[in-house]
Amino acid sequence: MNTQTPTPLHSPPSAPPKRSAALDVARALAVIGMIAVNVGPQEADDLLERIFMLPFGRASLLFVFLAGIGLGMLTHPAKHRPWRQQWTMLVWRALLLLGFGLALQPINHGVSVILAVYGVLFLVGIPLTRLRTTVLAWLTGILMLAAPLLWMGLLVLRGEGFSRTPILLSGNPLGILDGILVTGPYPALVWIVPLVAGLTLSRLDLRHHRLQLILLFGGVAAAVGGIVLSRLLSGVTGIDPTSGGFARLLASYDHSQAPLWLLSGIGSAAAVIGMLLLVEPWLERHALPLVHLGRLSFTMYVMHLVLLAIFVRPDPHTTGEGIAFAALISAFCIICAHLWVPARGQGPLERLLRLPARLTRRPATNPSGHHG
Repeated sequence: MNTQTPTPLHSPPSAPPKRSAALDVARALAVIGMIAVNVGPQEADDLLERIFMLPFGRASLLFVFLAGIGLGMLTHPAKHRPWRQQWTMLVWRALLLLGFGLALQPINHGVSVILAVYGVLFLVGIPLTRLRTTVLAWLTGILMLAAPLLWMGLLVLRGEGFSRTPILLSGNPLGILDGILVTGPYPALVWIVPLVAGLTLSRLDLRHHRLQLILLFGGVAAAVGGIVLSRLLSGVTGIDPTSGGFARLLASYDHSQAPLWLLSGIGSAAAVIGMLLLVEPWLERHALPLVHLGRLSFTMYVMHLVLLAIFVRPDPHTTGEGIAFAALISAFCIICAHLWVPARGQGPLERLLRLPARLTRRPATNPSGHHG
């Protein structure tokens, strides 16, 4: 008789998560999606334009969702890092991302750079790494409604609309902080939700087949359900979600910062990750170029901004041109990553992210004199 105990969904604290090819491919897809969105043009009038714009409002959510997973894996108990060392490493990453985001925004690439908000979310996420998994799960659900409500309430009280004005280093410190938290294109008050959702997921055993299926099918249900529920509620109440103010609470359109958009976008991110985890063995054998792109996601995100500024702007003017430019930039990034990783390992900016760990690392030796 088989008395084997089913594998728990939670990752055992004694087993640190190894680098996942599926998560690296998900990072690669997020980067490629953001390249397509940032190249533009952002039009969705015919079928081709709608297909091209599918990543709009979703690639960036996937990026932050993966950041939450990465944050959880960096602070996994089995890594046996002292809390002070973890805190130093995370603060360094947060400040580096914040600095890069503010420094890159003035370049003529025509993109709202997400890195500054990414850095602030890392700072906010540091104390959250100490919370229990169940608390994080409840917090995700609560914030999915409460965070957009708080954000919309602040805008209404201030008599402002959502301008999505890029955050510039030339502004005063309070203006920069306000842009990052409230008025910028990625208000951290709302974007904390996908980070916490990813942090929650990092506590589970991603190798578990049942969890992978839940992510895939549950994610698809959430992605579709958020859109359907928005349209049903709008039809029943007669409220136009595009009219601003608290009417946004019923919205599911891209970058509405609304609960149903978060539900749909995080659902699509979970579905992508679930699907990739299910085929991870195949990815390890046949998708190495994408795996390598995912490992250099920070470097390649910055590179695509530079390429846009130098070679693309003020184009493209048509969707056909946009597809061509996006394909060329994506292919260039994939080729560069595929050549770099086998030869040099970590990307230059990824090495910079890990600088504190590299400076404090002490090589261990074994009796035979070989490094462990």
